[in-house]
Amino acid sequence: MDPICQTDFSAKEPSLGYNYQIRYSLYLLLRERAKANPSMRLEDLDDIVIEDADCKNLYQTKLHINSVANLSDRSTDFWKTIRIWSEAILATLLDVDSTVFTLITTATTSPDSFIYKLTINSSQNRIGVIEDMLQICTERSNQTNIKGYEAFCRLSTEQQTKLVNSIYIIDASLSIDGTLSAIKNELIYSAPIGKLDLFVEKIEGWWFQQCILVLSQKKDCISGKELQMKISDTREMFFADNLPDDFPDPLTIDENEIANYEERIFIKQLRLISLRNNSLRNAISDFRRAFEQRSKWLRDNLTGIDEYNRFDKLLYDYWNQIFALMKDDCQEMTEDELRKAGKSFYEEYYIKRTPACKIRNNFQPQYLTTGSCHMLADDKKIGWHPNFHELLNDR
Repeated sequence: MDPICQTDFSAKEPSLGYNYQIRYSLYLLLRERAKANPSMRLEDLDDIVIEDADCKNLYQTKLHINSVANLSDRSTDFWKTIRIWSEAILATLLDVDSTVFTLITTATTSPDSFIYKLTINSSQNRIGVIEDMLQICTERSNQTNIKGYEAFCRLSTEQQTKLVNSIYIIDASLSIDGTLSAIKNELIYSAPIGKLDLFVEKIEGWWFQQCILVLSQKKDCISGKELQMKISDTREMFFADNLPDDFPDPLTIDENEIANYEERIFIKQLRLISLRNNSLRNAISDFRRAFEQRSKWLRDNLTGIDEYNRFDKLLYDYWNQIFALMKDDCQEMTEDELRKAGKSFYEEYYIKRTPACKIRNNFQPQYLTTGSCHMLADDKKIGWHPNFHELLNDR
């Protein structure tokens, strides 16, 4: 095999493993949502911990890109997992009597292995498993597994028995793509008809952000109630009088980006009324968010050009009425007075308050309205300076 390919493979598997863990944790909490408000933690006592009032479920996830990966009696995946669980028991971090230990792996368990007796679908009893494990623990040829052997041997006989009786191995488990399909199956009746892929994309995007907060210790866990509320809120976004908000946060615009926008007509319009950089940053942010949001809705078949045309006409009609009133008061003004009048007009009707026009009644974010106005200003359809047409044509 090409060594470059090997390096590429070795880099991909751990990265996909983290994504697999996060995606699988969503699937697990979706499956447990019927319980009394279960919660999910990451990298706590285990890769994934699902806990409710009655039970703690610990999950180790092992993703193998190589489909021929095998889980045998001396498998590193198995003994690393045993070490983690044993050390948690020894440190009294959990109650073994109320804990279920699950190893989820895309590898296949060897039928002649004692590990096969621990698989979730095995009909074999677990007699002899502890003896087999203790026998392997006497070996010293596999240095990678020794700490796992030692941790298991430090458990009392009672602890070993309780641990082994509470272990379940899910082998040949869902792949990373298969997990996504399983999530879709869990959400199929929550999603709007014909929008399942987009619906799941939004839930998973939110879940990923929540997992980052958990991993960075900015929140303790993700509760089943939170997940259910997000599912409900996301569904409402797809109602006929609403749309999903994919760009809820303002963008950070630096000086270089302002310079890159200087030739845009909407920025020239704002320069005509002497707006400074702090206000320009907000305008660029709203312009970009509105443009990207409208483009995404169009790609996702949530809106059409006709709806945008109607919305832009509402914005134009609103502007035209108040702009005409402002311009009527600008007769005989000096250039400095005209600039101040345009700035006051912009601040009063587009900053302190924004047009009441909405693309849909229940879509509330204001950036779409102000950003769409900047898009119209970029096309010279609306403006803020009383003489913006003449001034722009002169430049």
